[in-house]
Amino acid sequence: PPATPKSRQTPKAKPATPGSGGQAQPATPTPVAKRRKTPSKKRVSAQAEAADLDARVFFENRLNAREADTTAYAPGDSDRLAFEEARTAAALEEARETGLPQAAAEAGTPSTPCSGAAGVGYQVKKIQLGAYEIDSWYISPYPDEYSRHPLLYVCEFCLKYMKSVYTFRRHCAKCPLRHPPGDEIYRDGNLSVFEVDGRKNKIYCQNLCLIGKMFLDTKTLYYDVEPFLFYVLCEHDTDGYHFAGYYSKEKRSVQGYNLSCIMILPPKQREGYGKLLIEFSYLLSKKEGLPGSPEKPLSDFGLLSYRSYWRRAIYEILLAMPARDSPAVSIEAISKKTGMTVDDIISTLQTDGMLQRQPGLSNYALVVDVPRAEAYLQRARDKSLRRIDPAKLRWAPFLTKAAADAPPPPPHLQQLRSSAAPMSDGEQSDDEQSDGDAPT
Repeated sequence: PPATPKSRQTPKAKPATPGSGGQAQPATPTPVAKRRKTPSKKRVSAQAEAADLDARVFFENRLNAREADTTAYAPGDSDRLAFEEARTAAALEEARETGLPQAAAEAGTPSTPCSGAAGVGYQVKKIQLGAYEIDSWYISPYPDEYSRHPLLYVCEFCLKYMKSVYTFRRHCAKCPLRHPPGDEIYRDGNLSVFEVDGRKNKIYCQNLCLIGKMFLDTKTLYYDVEPFLFYVLCEHDTDGYHFAGYYSKEKRSVQGYNLSCIMILPPKQREGYGKLLIEFSYLLSKKEGLPGSPEKPLSDFGLLSYRSYWRRAIYEILLAMPARDSPAVSIEAISKKTGMTVDDIISTLQTDGMLQRQPGLSNYALVVDVPRAEAYLQRARDKSLRRIDPAKLRWAPFLTKAAADAPPPPPHLQQLRSSAAPMSDGEQSDDEQSDGDAPT
């Protein structure tokens, strides 16, 4: 047989000694001294790497590297299989309730805006925005997989919408925004107004329009936000700037509209924010040197709000003039001081009966009922104490009067435009398609 290695040889048995019964005693193995365990280079490098991870922070010092690591929660094959089975079962159950074909339910739904959400009964019933849980008034065209959920969680700073409360809380812990992504052009006390360009911040403005549609029935513009500017009203405190309402307007309006759509969140209504934004829009019109008017046609509530503001602004101008019978009191003078168009001023004065035609003449006289105007202004001051301070505006106009009064294009460009193929009766121009935002 082959020789056994020396290191593996068994110890020899001791010879038998008298008194041991003639049996050989087994040899006792010599104990081997234990080695002291010293940390290996790999273990030392792992400990150093762990200490380095603990020292590194993410999301503006809110989470360290271990808390920000999500690799341990990555879904596996079994998780994906369970998700597909649950989604198929839910689609089939929904198909039975809504009457959809089974093949369409098994095919799934893409992540695109759902234009037919109302036809199949999809509607977001509520949204949680900051500290408020707000009921929806109208159907908003959120993507289909979000419209299936009756409650959506919306970040009050970036307006991102989420389906689960876990995702919402994790997003709020690491969201870098604490104010709208634009320029703060007005601040008075705890109120601020931000100007947001629809071309530079497209996702934010789209999310803003989706929220607006939940409370505006006549709003039809959601995703084509690039031609518009958005003015966002916020209440600020130590936690940041909290969204309260907004209004939008076209960058270049051929009709001279200074407001396309206005919306105040339901929890912030009855606080005078609507008239505050209307007054702010006319302040920008006066800064531009161009009279402005809201986009027509106005809804019923929009007409009431604007009539109330127009009446208050006109009465303040009329009562502030020392000699109301002087030639300086004219429709053009009121338009210059208020930023309103002549048509809106005439309409308001005719409604109040202060524009009367002189008998036998083609001229009209401006007849001011002073006690009635003073009583109305007193009621308006008691009802709403918030007003816009023009001295606190920090803003340069996007479109100046010189640009609006620019000369027409050269003749060769006009001839080129006239030679283009005319549109058919069923087609609409870009301006006509974008004029769907009527204020409320």
